[in-house]
Amino acid sequence: MSDNEQPIIKPHQKSDKDYYAEHLQANEETDQQAPLLVVVQGPKQVGKSTLIKSLVKHYVGQKIRDPQGPITIRAKQRITFIECPSDINAMIDLAKVADLALIMIDASIGFEMETFEFLSLLNNHGFPNVMGVLTHIDFFKDNKQLRKTRKKYKKRFEYETGGNYKLFYLSALKNDYYLKQDIINLARFISIIKITPVRWKTDHPFILVDRYEEQEEKTTFFGYVRGCTYRINDRMHLVGSGDYYIESFEEVNDPAAVHNKGMRSLKDNEKLIYAPMSNVGFIDSNNGFIKIQKPIFTDREQQDDEEEIDEEVELQDGVQMVRDLQNIEEGIDLQLEQGDDIELLDGMVIEEEIKKVKNNKLTQQRELVRLKNRINFKIENKTILPINDQLLATDLHELIYQSKEQINNTDSNRFIPKVKQREEYLELKSQFVTGFYDVEDLENGNQEQQMEVEEESDDDKKKKEQPPPQIDFKQKQEELKQRQEIVNQNITSNLGLYKRGTYVKIVLKNVQQIPQLPNPIILARIDIGEDNLGFLKVKIKKHRWHSNILKSNDPIIMSLGWKRFQTMPVYCVQDQNDRLRFIKYTPEYDYCFAVFYGNFTPQGSGLVCTQTLSNKLSKFRLAATGVVLELNHSFNVVKKLKLIGEPFKIMKNTAFVKGMFNSSLEVSKFQGAMIKTVSGLRGHIKKPCKLGPDGSYRATFEDKISLSDLVFCRTWVRVDINRFYRLVGQKLMRTGWEIRQEKQINAPVNPDSVYKDIERNPVKFNPLKIPTRLQQSLPFQSREKVQQLSLKDRIRKQVEKNLPVKSELTDREKQTYSMIQRLNTIKNDKEQTRKLKDIQKNKIKTAQEQGQKKHLEQAKKKFKQQKQKEKFQKKLKNQED
Repeated sequence: MSDNEQPIIKPHQKSDKDYYAEHLQANEETDQQAPLLVVVQGPKQVGKSTLIKSLVKHYVGQKIRDPQGPITIRAKQRITFIECPSDINAMIDLAKVADLALIMIDASIGFEMETFEFLSLLNNHGFPNVMGVLTHIDFFKDNKQLRKTRKKYKKRFEYETGGNYKLFYLSALKNDYYLKQDIINLARFISIIKITPVRWKTDHPFILVDRYEEQEEKTTFFGYVRGCTYRINDRMHLVGSGDYYIESFEEVNDPAAVHNKGMRSLKDNEKLIYAPMSNVGFIDSNNGFIKIQKPIFTDREQQDDEEEIDEEVELQDGVQMVRDLQNIEEGIDLQLEQGDDIELLDGMVIEEEIKKVKNNKLTQQRELVRLKNRINFKIENKTILPINDQLLATDLHELIYQSKEQINNTDSNRFIPKVKQREEYLELKSQFVTGFYDVEDLENGNQEQQMEVEEESDDDKKKKEQPPPQIDFKQKQEELKQRQEIVNQNITSNLGLYKRGTYVKIVLKNVQQIPQLPNPIILARIDIGEDNLGFLKVKIKKHRWHSNILKSNDPIIMSLGWKRFQTMPVYCVQDQNDRLRFIKYTPEYDYCFAVFYGNFTPQGSGLVCTQTLSNKLSKFRLAATGVVLELNHSFNVVKKLKLIGEPFKIMKNTAFVKGMFNSSLEVSKFQGAMIKTVSGLRGHIKKPCKLGPDGSYRATFEDKISLSDLVFCRTWVRVDINRFYRLVGQKLMRTGWEIRQEKQINAPVNPDSVYKDIERNPVKFNPLKIPTRLQQSLPFQSREKVQQLSLKDRIRKQVEKNLPVKSELTDREKQTYSMIQRLNTIKNDKEQTRKLKDIQKNKIKTAQEQGQKKHLEQAKKKFKQQKQKEKFQKKLKNQED
């Protein structure tokens, strides 16, 4: 959110605390924001760790051996670097929280599968700022080939990211680090980048854990509040593990606090690196000490050889003080109980300090009484309004209960003191400035006011006589800023609000599983309603690079919001009448809808589906992506059911149908339903009938149907959606394909589901015959002009045309015609005899072949029997011998 934009107050956030939260979120300064989170992603052996080392060395000037976990540096700006492994869980989590993603590409190989997976995840979760880094350029020796590959990769990177992001080139390595000029160019663009607000992060605060400490039952986490202002809730979600109750949530000192806000750059000694998971800068911000592995000072008993030298040489003040502390036998507590005067340093005694503290307390009490009387006097004169109790509620809690513990689970704005007697209540009340007074207090206050007014007049006269002191304007401004910061901290802490960028300490109980390095540890706030379970309707599409289409009621792993869980979705398509129609498989290249059981998430949130969490890159791991459309406790998904029946009796437009239902009770449920025949005639189901088998009914149609027609009744059946929900980390369900592949079982085949070729017998229809009387009454246009002859009649007519007329033949022609007829008969007779001989020959051949086969089989059997006999005889001989 920019500085000029005003905060949007939603209808369910009208209470005072929520208004304060929106106001604080809108007025956050850029210096108080969390460090810029830069995620370095790429395939294996592309140079991710080397890039982080080079950037850390450029910013801070320190070398880091093994970069693991978040690495925060404080230079010109604060930046947190984190390496993204190839694990799909870590890629999903870091795609949600990244402010800037450095996508590394190996120039010698090209774009790999992990790169496309991460770009798809970024696109689905809002697409933050992206920069491409091309490494291993020194692989190309020819400059022409290098220019071509640069151009090709740049074009492809612009196509995948949208064309608004830059691609950098890291040419070579020098002493295991990238070249200085390349790193300077990359760091310059990182420093001037503007963070694009992502909707999910601006509405959902989270904490990327810098370090954690495990005790017996408690686990303490440290990290910056990111995303937006954090409102304290009773529970917190550890991403990848589950929900846990919060035992304590408090702000601690920032280990990489902003230094010299007005300066454009920092000095070398002011630059800082904080990476506890990499064993660099391990600061206990709660107690305020630095953990050093090797001790600086050792016990003098272990240094017998150096005692003589130390006695001769005068030691420094710091060394001497540490040596004296090591030799102390009695502690300060024992000395105080004995009543001895204790000198911490020369000339400083504890008793004197105690007296000074008491005097300071007395002066503070006198000033409070004076302020109270002045305010009462001004309220009576109506020059000032009464003070609202809400503004002083936080101070009351601190002063009454004498503790600075923050109030997490309170809904009221005023806190009731735990005081039973009225006298104690009045004593406490007299110490605070409030807007409610008794009459007696006002009367006593008037007398005190007169005395104070006289004292003030005398003081003013003395001040006028004295020369005016010199006022330092800058010093006053700094004091005002400091006071305002203290007030803001008190207001935010007691309302249970923590600004973005504050460093906090969270204690959770009974944490079962913590993600191990190199996976990130993310703590997220659970908003009201997001922990409820119900049905979600999402718009989903199979990823274009996933090999298989998705099947309904197959278990699939979804990443929705901060949670990852396994569920069994039902895929469907929405018709024009808003009916959700069930489909067995997702479309290949089109969107569809999915309904499943899961945790409620705001509408418009991104969704990512995977079928497996393994790190084997045999295929593209992202199965589908989508967007949440609707939340509800039930959805009506239906599928088509076509009932088929056969008519067994027809009377004009009425027909009796059987085979569609099993009983008359089923028929009575479908009375009045629409039915249709194959030929397209529509009708209605009337009543069950006694004729025919049980389940027969009477129906009426538009026209008379035939007995060969089939009658259809189209119905819709509701599909049950499984209430299956299991968080990742528990034992997950496997698909049927995975189980069959493991046990080497073939897929079951239902013979009814197998597609069969439809064989249709050709139907011969009788020719249409129009009576002669009807033809005469018809007009000339509709009369039959040409008589349609059958095939036999047409052949006979054609033969008769070709035959010569016998009356016109001569005697010579008649003799030749008869001779030709005789020769044709002889020829036809020979052909018939030849065909009969061929048939007999074929029969003889087949019989011979069959006989040979039988003879061979009999010979084989005899040969086997002889062999078995010989073996048996040999065994007998061997046994006798």
